[in-house]
Amino acid sequence: MKIIINAISAKKGGIATYTKNLAHSFSRMKVSSVFAVSNEFELDSDVEKVVVKANRMDSFRRVLWEQVLWRKIIKNHKADILYSSANFGLLSPPVPQVLLLREGGLFDPFYLTNIGSLMSSRGIFERMARRYLMMASARSADLILTPSKTMRDQIISWDNSLKNRIDVNYYGTNTKMFTAKLAKRQWREDQVLKILYISAYYPHKQPGLIAEAVKELNLLGIPSHLTLTMDINVIKKTTGGEKDFFLLNKAIQQGQLTMVGNAAYSDLPDIYMNHDLFVFPSISETFGHPLAEAMSMGIPIIASDRPIHKEICGDAALYFSALRPSSLLEKIQLIDKNEALRKSLIRSGLENVNKKYIWDAHVDRLLDSFKEVLQK
Repeated sequence: MKIIINAISAKKGGIATYTKNLAHSFSRMKVSSVFAVSNEFELDSDVEKVVVKANRMDSFRRVLWEQVLWRKIIKNHKADILYSSANFGLLSPPVPQVLLLREGGLFDPFYLTNIGSLMSSRGIFERMARRYLMMASARSADLILTPSKTMRDQIISWDNSLKNRIDVNYYGTNTKMFTAKLAKRQWREDQVLKILYISAYYPHKQPGLIAEAVKELNLLGIPSHLTLTMDINVIKKTTGGEKDFFLLNKAIQQGQLTMVGNAAYSDLPDIYMNHDLFVFPSISETFGHPLAEAMSMGIPIIASDRPIHKEICGDAALYFSALRPSSLLEKIQLIDKNEALRKSLIRSGLENVNKKYIWDAHVDRLLDSFKEVLQK
């Protein structure tokens, strides 16, 4: 079985991490595979790859390129199966196709109500076009995968005819890399409550909401500091990021925020273990890699009360009202005062990861899916 993987869209965030980890696993397992990536994306030297420049094309040219030239590349490599790992697939593909849908915001009514209105007219049109192409891709796939039941249910709500062709394959984390066995700081060991949020920036990620809560904590006499793996200049240039930029810039001026930019994946365990609490205020996700990493590291979590977070974390997190900084503030105060609660959250998180979110198990399930499609 030879697999060709369309990872051309991989640039940053979860899809970039996913692509690199998958390439590493396939190489280690000696899976016959070819990864199609952009010329700006780096993979290990021993990974067979096709480097293309399609990521620099405008949307219209990109669609034409994928439906014509990408089809030829697949045929030339004599692939048995196509894995389209980033939302868009070939229409009437020349080989069986498995499609990973991983952009839940386009189908999430809560996201569309609270974030969609922040977009420009062009942004709204592009969102509609993306959703149309994703659904067209789904109808052309032999099998559709989603990383959560929440995402699966959202897709079905838009097209019920797809329900018998969608499977859930939870992502996983590297438990050898992200491990609770690493020596971590004691809770507020330097009297400062150190709060962490790891994510690439998009307006629905809401980092400014944490900054508001941190400001209030300091006013209440609880010294607190926030660390973000984001870049203030990126936020400044992002449509819909005006509020976050204002709140975060103010927090920097007050010495309550450190922004470390796009941290290297290998640096993340050290970043986790030097913080007390992980907060995840995002409005919409399809999985949330950092949630699994934080659970695996043995760090207590507070997340917004969205269905996806409750599905992934279960009893391993406290939940706050997604749009209310005051609700987050209440949960932080609660967890700060209750050591037994913190230990319970950590214990539940480790159990969750061991049961459902092991990376190697995700890869094994993925390969089984490919085999099942080929056997039909």
